[in-house]
Amino acid sequence: MPGFLLWVPASLAVLLAALLQGITGFGFALIAVPLLLLVFDAHTAVILNLLVSFCTQLALSYRVRKEIIHSLLMNLFKGSLLGIPIGLYVFTHFNVKDLKILISILTIIFALVIFKLKSIKKITQEENPWAERLIGSLSGFLSTSTGIAGPPVVLFLNYRDLRKDKFRATASAYFTLLYGASLALLILFRNVNTHIVLSAISLLPPAFLGSYLGIYLFPRVSQKHFYYSVPLIVIATGLYSLLTSIL
Repeated sequence: MPGFLLWVPASLAVLLAALLQGITGFGFALIAVPLLLLVFDAHTAVILNLLVSFCTQLALSYRVRKEIIHSLLMNLFKGSLLGIPIGLYVFTHFNVKDLKILISILTIIFALVIFKLKSIKKITQEENPWAERLIGSLSGFLSTSTGIAGPPVVLFLNYRDLRKDKFRATASAYFTLLYGASLALLILFRNVNTHIVLSAISLLPPAFLGSYLGIYLFPRVSQKHFYYSVPLIVIATGLYSLLTSIL
């Protein structure tokens, strides 16, 4: 378990991340990973993100299960199964400092893309199983390599212009399945140790508190305005994490 001086900032990170996740169904890693990188090494931050996020996503998915688009969910997940092992190879062979820089750069790029997307008119798209599986593959790769699996799927769902409730439910269910598969593979290759598991357990109370607050705020917050603020926060944390890696 982390010491108290490490637990406090880590608990605030997962609380904020779970709050965002409770409202949107995604975004835990976008907030948690850059902030956890300020406290832990890159490998620990990625695995902690997966463990805590899986638990909160599982609870949220069960709560909103009636709104899930199952065909879209399964196509995304099938694609992710191709990307997960490739991402694991990158995860186990990357230098820790280089991995931290890669995570920071990806965070900034994806946040800029999401922010730019707000100025582009959404277009409702027909179902495309191959495109959905391709997006899932990219997401799966990012899941086990950097812990930031959300951006490809979030941008795709945004492009499909889903209703807010279906967006949240489908995204949440997808990440529950993805993180479960990613964790199973990491455990199989002995990348998860007892210390990390205990650290994750200690962070569950603030994570569930944040998720509960997010669920409570979901019908009360303008998603449009909220989405505008998220990329700005992510860009700021990503830049800070990048600067601390290269200086």
